[in-house]
Amino acid sequence: MEEKPASKTTDESSAAAVQGGRGESGYGWAGVEADIESIQDYYDRAASLISFGMMDRWRRKAAMETADDMRVLEVGSGPGSFSVHLKGREVVLLEPNENMLRRSVAERLSDPRYIPVIGVAEHLPFVSGTFDRVMSGFSFKNFIDRKKALSDIMRVLKPGGKVVIIDIALPDSVFRKAFMNFYMKHVLYHLAYLAVPRRIRKQWGRNPWKHLSYAYMSLGDPSTLSEEMRRMGFGDTHFRYLTTRGVAIVTGNRIS
Repeated sequence: MEEKPASKTTDESSAAAVQGGRGESGYGWAGVEADIESIQDYYDRAASLISFGMMDRWRRKAAMETADDMRVLEVGSGPGSFSVHLKGREVVLLEPNENMLRRSVAERLSDPRYIPVIGVAEHLPFVSGTFDRVMSGFSFKNFIDRKKALSDIMRVLKPGGKVVIIDIALPDSVFRKAFMNFYMKHVLYHLAYLAVPRRIRKQWGRNPWKHLSYAYMSLGDPSTLSEEMRRMGFGDTHFRYLTTRGVAIVTGNRIS
């Protein structure tokens, strides 16, 4: 199978400045990128483990916000685990890690309607009013500057277009919040580690899932994100929790 080249259309100096920064989680982007690249062979298996088999069900729920005739942008497409649920659409895969992007296209997203582009959320290399939907499938927590990313997402949406963010979220009750905090800080990254063969774990000498706890604690609850999006100018902002209330979908429309 012929490999589709990844398009390099991002302003490289802008992307480098973002990637070299330290994001809202307090965890440097270089560390996040290295962690994500190292786990790509085990990403889906670990995601299923830490979500108790719910991950693909959540992704399908978010994908239902799209339709076949739409032009879709996925920001932070990673190994392609979310975009496989967007078949039938024209999907632009935006991903800062070139190796991961090439591999996702070669192995699971070879349909020509998937278009790979190297870039970051804070500097989207597209003209204004390009997309019907902008999707973020469990990547929003790792954005370096989330407000800047949302501003650029609004710009590239068509009038009436929608951003759909699905990610881990702080629950809305004291008990659930305490449980989720404990799970994220002390359980999740150990559980994910079980998806990796022991010989590989020994080679790593560290747990690359540990960055998730930092990212999670910086996200806040989905109502706060929804309100921030409303203040930025998004219309019809909504959020809804999914099973376990530790994951949420947040949406908003570009008004004009």
